[in-house]
Amino acid sequence: MKARPDVTFMDPNYPADWGIHTGVDLNHPDGGDSDLGQPIHAITDGRVEAVLKNIGPSWGNIVVLWHPGPGVWTRYAHLEKVLVQRCQVVSAGQVIGTVGKGFGNRWQAHLHLDVLKKRPERWDDWPGQDRARLLEHYLDPWAFLQKQAQAGRINKPQYWIGRYANIA
Repeated sequence: MKARPDVTFMDPNYPADWGIHTGVDLNHPDGGDSDLGQPIHAITDGRVEAVLKNIGPSWGNIVVLWHPGPGVWTRYAHLEKVLVQRCQVVSAGQVIGTVGKGFGNRWQAHLHLDVLKKRPERWDDWPGQDRARLLEHYLDPWAFLQKQAQAGRINKPQYWIGRYANIA
């Protein structure tokens, strides 16, 4: 998967009436729906904190993992299938679901990935225009992934090699 350059963390080009974008949207290098049904891997060891199904109007299925090592939660949204259960312990690289299109199939297939440093009141949280709340709860996913990779805490699936020059 690659980042869609027009939809990244706090991107000023994200439609203002939708609020501030909290994470990064990842899509297969071929674009479009080419990644529909592709596996989604846990970025590092953790525990399934929440599984939410058919959260509208756009989230679809969500998996939230707690990662005690780095002390953060990761939220994987727009899943087609969820392959884990709440409280399940997962290993880095373990498949937790598949790429979907969001609630009601309204988006192109992609994975929305958030990294949270503070637990929100609800797992389907969206801070809207509240930049202070965004900065209080969320981390830049790319910066987090780079830091964790450099520390050797991320198990990169083999197919990542060569595709993500910005992840060490």
